[in-house]
Amino acid sequence: MSHTLQILPNRSGNASENMAYDFLLLQRYPEPDAIRMRHYDWNQNAYTFGLSQKISYVDSEIKDHSAELCRRPTGGGVVSHLEDWTYSIVIPANHPLYKAQPIDAYKAVHQAIADALQIEGVDAILNTSPPNSKTPSVCFNKAEVFDVVLNNLPTKIAGAAQKRTKAGMLLQGSIWKPTAPNVDWDKFYQTFADQIARIMEAEIETVGWPDWVDYEIEKLVDQFDSEEWNRRR
Repeated sequence: MSHTLQILPNRSGNASENMAYDFLLLQRYPEPDAIRMRHYDWNQNAYTFGLSQKISYVDSEIKDHSAELCRRPTGGGVVSHLEDWTYSIVIPANHPLYKAQPIDAYKAVHQAIADALQIEGVDAILNTSPPNSKTPSVCFNKAEVFDVVLNNLPTKIAGAAQKRTKAGMLLQGSIWKPTAPNVDWDKFYQTFADQIARIMEAEIETVGWPDWVDYEIEKLVDQFDSEEWNRRR
């Protein structure tokens, strides 16, 4: 089966808006068989943290308590979005990577990042060593297996978190820009998309945003902004 990689327009938002749009891309996309991908920015400094993390741990790890704080629909650690390049990809349920083990999708997307960074002149590789500790952490403090790192250094460049539903698999990913200070990020995005299309055997298509109902968007934004969601653990 041939696949389409649909690239959506860049969009900035606050933390709850960014999480809501990623969730809608997973659960309410009008072309459910398409791979979809987007890059987004943050309207102000923000931290996101994994679905299962305890808020007491998160509060102890963040440095800027004036920043926005939002629980993601995916797993993973605490991520500062002050200096990162953020993206999301949804792999539909009919794609072979959805049907494989979750680590296979994680590895494939990070291989695409490493390949794109190498094209941009960064000596990036996949980490193949497990971390020394399984305790929760701030995302860029330690590299998990198949995270992107600088070659011959323990410096982590990119990590991601996943959520799998019947609709597909959402990967929310972050690249720490200070580790690659000379990258042209607009060029990188095109190269990254090309590598994703190659690895996932898909044709790239640039599309607009779906015509979602305003009420549905507002309801999800309110959920991701609520104390009940963010401090429930």
